[in-house]
Amino acid sequence: MKRILIALSLILSLTMVSAQPKNAADALKAVNKAEAAAADAKKAAKPATWVSLAKAYIDAYEQPSRNILTGTPQQEVKLFLKEQQIMGTSEKKGAEGVYSVDSYADKDLYYNEGGILEFFLVTKPAVEGDLLGKAIDALGKAKEVDPKDSKGKDILAMMEDIHGKIANEALSEYLAGNFDKASGLFKKAAECAANPILNKVDSTNTYYTALVSNMAGKKEQAVEFYKKCLDMGYYQNGFAFANLAETYRSMGDNDACKAVLEEGFVKFPENSNILIGLINQYMDSKDDTGKLFDLIHSAQALDPKNASLFYVEANVYKQLGDFENAVKLYKKSAEVDPNYVFGPLGLGVLYYDQAIDLQTKASEELDDNKYMALVKEMDETLEKAIDPFEAAFAKTTDKEIKGAVAEYLKNIYFRLREKNPSYEELSKKYDSFLKGDA
Repeated sequence: MKRILIALSLILSLTMVSAQPKNAADALKAVNKAEAAAADAKKAAKPATWVSLAKAYIDAYEQPSRNILTGTPQQEVKLFLKEQQIMGTSEKKGAEGVYSVDSYADKDLYYNEGGILEFFLVTKPAVEGDLLGKAIDALGKAKEVDPKDSKGKDILAMMEDIHGKIANEALSEYLAGNFDKASGLFKKAAECAANPILNKVDSTNTYYTALVSNMAGKKEQAVEFYKKCLDMGYYQNGFAFANLAETYRSMGDNDACKAVLEEGFVKFPENSNILIGLINQYMDSKDDTGKLFDLIHSAQALDPKNASLFYVEANVYKQLGDFENAVKLYKKSAEVDPNYVFGPLGLGVLYYDQAIDLQTKASEELDDNKYMALVKEMDETLEKAIDPFEAAFAKTTDKEIKGAVAEYLKNIYFRLREKNPSYEELSKKYDSFLKGDA
């Protein structure tokens, strides 16, 4: 199962609501009272009755975790909950880390390695049932009996709140590793946004529904929601195409997989997942890889000044083991756009990777003469990487790329320090850069 890092556009928190029920009994009492009012024909004709019912459901949903805020240190949470007994503490592995979990009678609190509350799950709701779903239905009734829209602002604000709560619960279930529950909740969040009261397109939770459905083994639902993402133009820099294709591949539908990858490649030729997926598809199906180059060349013809398209072609040749053409295309991308950093960077990495392969061969060689020949070839290949890496370092302003290139150069110069008197100082120069001294 692939580990993913969801970009947390959702912030786990609780809205502080006044006059909340103090305990589960109070919450149930408030819900029963509000439901009785809604069952009265005269009161049911008033939108305020349904708004009050929705609020009772929301308050009951919040009661077990009332005023608990994520991002709070464990000791502060314990102090706040001093009147509630911790039933047990355990270590649990989630989707993206290991957590220390304090279990209370009605909730589990998940703390990260730094002792900060990252998320929580309610294990015993104050009132049974789909409380937020019932709140949505109540707000729908309020809208229905409110032709003058007198409660329109209140209804809208409550629906926004419900949407956020569902999305946050989905994220918590995902982080806890409960992918099946999480996928259903992400789906519910997207459907909540589409409710006529909000009437919004929730592309983020649509994408998360697909992503986590796949992790839960719900392939058909993953396909459905990835397709929705594509229909709404929510491509995630091409990963929606790549992920949909991978889902089709896992289902054995190679034709659909290839079609999605080809469509994605046209829009996102630089996406490495799409590119590698296409290469693997063509090679696994024994198709002529010339079709892949036809796609690339068509894109180049339409945009001949786009250096990235030549860089992509170089990557294909590299994947296919045609290093001669890969070198030519990396250089071509730099010629097309002298400021394009990935051309020289790709060339440097190619040489560096070749040198690592030679080092591996040398370590396995028992013949001294052959060993020395491989070591010499490795050093020569490493030296070829210097100029493109230096060019990439000079061109880029991206700190992450600059740091990665500096690491390459530091290692190369140190390895070759006996070959050239200046190399040892250059190795120290990049070491200082990495340490923040330069």
